[in-house]
Amino acid sequence: MNEVDVVETADDAPGWNAALERSFMRFAVESHGDRGFHGSFRVRRAGGIDFIAMVTDRHVSHRSAESIASDERADFLVCLQVDGVGEFSQGSRTATVRPGDVTLFDSTVPASVASSDGYRSLCVRLPHQLVGVSRSAMSELTAIRFAPDDGLTPAFGALLATVDRAWDRIPGRARSLAAHNTADLLTTIFLTTLGRRPARPADETDLERMLRYVDRHLADPELSPGVIAAAHYMSLRRAHGIFHDAGLTIAGAILRRRLERCRADLIDVADAEVPVARIGVRWGFRTATQFGRAFRTGFGEPPATYRSRFGAE
Repeated sequence: MNEVDVVETADDAPGWNAALERSFMRFAVESHGDRGFHGSFRVRRAGGIDFIAMVTDRHVSHRSAESIASDERADFLVCLQVDGVGEFSQGSRTATVRPGDVTLFDSTVPASVASSDGYRSLCVRLPHQLVGVSRSAMSELTAIRFAPDDGLTPAFGALLATVDRAWDRIPGRARSLAAHNTADLLTTIFLTTLGRRPARPADETDLERMLRYVDRHLADPELSPGVIAAAHYMSLRRAHGIFHDAGLTIAGAILRRRLERCRADLIDVADAEVPVARIGVRWGFRTATQFGRAFRTGFGEPPATYRSRFGAE
């Protein structure tokens, strides 16, 4: 399947403003006086995750609170700077990024992006649901600079560049796997960055033990924070605190792991004849409706549609 979901170009600031709103995200665009302007971007989608390549001349884009629609999907936009200079501002922070740097912002919070001439970036837009870090913890990471030699940042940059270059040669199923491997890599980067803060070894051990318990009992629809806390002889408050200290929630960890198991089964040739609803029940969803709603929120489309697009042919 050869999909280029969206290609947009504009030769002035109003046109760029309209293109962003139509196919990407609502911003108010400011160009610099009467200077000429040109911009283009391409959006490629796999498994509910967008890969975006953008080239622009110098301008500033503002995303105000009024421009954020209440029914808009909550996403993180993670960008690799390829050429030029960008400034990403959100909250009280501004990250100035140059080639090789990475930064991100939360689509549900007002932000500004300033681009130099010759600006080029590769970005991933993914739902909050697919990042295994709580939004409160992620708020510590928005509009900060991840340097090219910082931890796993080089791996993320290489992955984005490879996906962008080889997209047309990657089969549909492999694109989906690459998309969710990207989400997993980003989660690892974020947790590693947050983990630089002092952590209590006992909590780390308890967290690992509880996550293993979650993985063993995903098929049980009765799995809940209370069940997990009781199984580890601790109060619910303490269990929630351990996950919170790691930038997670118990319910979020359960849901994300269930969705990942379902996603893998939907594109597994061995499960090609298994009804979609049965796959959801297999991994602890109580009803087909509950599974369908959760999957659509996490991956951007119903499970049956996902299977038809990315399942083994």
